[in-house]
Amino acid sequence: MVKPELLMPSGDLEKAKIAFQFGADACYGSTPAFSMRTREVGFTLATLNKAIEYAHSINKNFYVTVNIFPHENELVAIKNHLAKIISMKPDAIIVADLGVLALANKLKSRSASGGSQEANKLEIHLSTQANATNSEAIKQYAKFGVKRVILPREISIDNIKRIRKVLPKKIELEAFVHGAMCMSVSGRCHLSNYFTGRDANHGQCVQSCRWNYALIEEKRPNEIMSIEEDMNYSYIFNARDLCMIEHLDKLRDAGITSFKVEGRNKSIYYCAIVARAYRKMIDLTCHPEFISGSHEIPKQVRNDIKILKAELDTITSRGYSTGFYFGKPSQKDINDKSSRPHSDWQFVGIIKKVITSETKQPSDCHPVLDTGSKNSEKLLVDSRLRGNDKVYLVEVRNEIKSGTVVEILTPDKIYSMRLDKLITPDGKTLPKANPGHELIIEHEIPLPVNSVIRNKLM
Repeated sequence: MVKPELLMPSGDLEKAKIAFQFGADACYGSTPAFSMRTREVGFTLATLNKAIEYAHSINKNFYVTVNIFPHENELVAIKNHLAKIISMKPDAIIVADLGVLALANKLKSRSASGGSQEANKLEIHLSTQANATNSEAIKQYAKFGVKRVILPREISIDNIKRIRKVLPKKIELEAFVHGAMCMSVSGRCHLSNYFTGRDANHGQCVQSCRWNYALIEEKRPNEIMSIEEDMNYSYIFNARDLCMIEHLDKLRDAGITSFKVEGRNKSIYYCAIVARAYRKMIDLTCHPEFISGSHEIPKQVRNDIKILKAELDTITSRGYSTGFYFGKPSQKDINDKSSRPHSDWQFVGIIKKVITSETKQPSDCHPVLDTGSKNSEKLLVDSRLRGNDKVYLVEVRNEIKSGTVVEILTPDKIYSMRLDKLITPDGKTLPKANPGHELIIEHEIPLPVNSVIRNKLM
């Protein structure tokens, strides 16, 4: 049995590296140009190229999205953009529009005829935006060179089985397993364009569906009526987030090749936690009892599933739902209380470097440590940290106070510790640290760079 791929979002190079480190088999990303994420995407063409090279250096894949629906006046620019992307040698390009698909195939063929072996390996994946909900549509796209279809979120597991049964084996199916869900069919929404002039189909969605709405009766234009019988407005379009971590075996058995996570605009903490949880769950579903279905799942495995599900509660969400996979969503799949994502946990910081002592001074002096700090290359560290423990440089991302109990998450394990003192690289002790500060911590068990640190909010 081949394990399904874990495909993580990456809004920039740092997120891509962390997603890979915490378990992703592949990442997808883009520059702001010609993709469905034009806001808060940190890739430039140069850093996107670095992400592709980095993925290949660790034998993993990187896919580039070019999935808008362009107008006629954009075709020349998008053709030039595709040529640049293909020259970077990604593993796949994700498209939604037939015209863009045709351009990608032409440029791919031209590159291959020029002697590029990588161009022959380049795959074309069909975006969920194309809304291919049945096998006949998928077969037609396959004739145009599509290797993989990213299924719309509106498809049930039963229909996935039916589709897989009649498709040629060479056509792969990809499905979303986690992340925000759009209230519109396959994300083809016009609310944002109508209200603000920002076109969701050009990657500029302002998430109008997350706004709070009230009811106005035609003959009473000045009288605003709440839809709910309370003091709050109603978030009637505000879908809960998708979470299928407990049902990955069902999707795998239905014929899904790749499990996709939404969230290119999410934080590095989101990338780490989600990649880690789904990586471990994918591996768990390869347990013999999961595959055979003939035995009861061992108690330890069931406990592991509960722990992984609970891990996803440590990231902000609008509450979770299984979407359309087991039937049409109902009222319980809408969060009508608040559109603001919530969690009881806070991302505190990230370990940026393991610090090693350069013994160049008498033993009664502070050791000079090379921290690689952005503030100074050679900084003095308080002698209270000198011991047998490893010493680490932490980049603070949210406010943290001394005495706070935190958890440190590595790709494999979780460690708990109390930050009794907040010590800066130059030896100062702080009562609290703010975003942008750097701290020195020690830990008896080795920790990898990019381990994330969090604390539970009171």
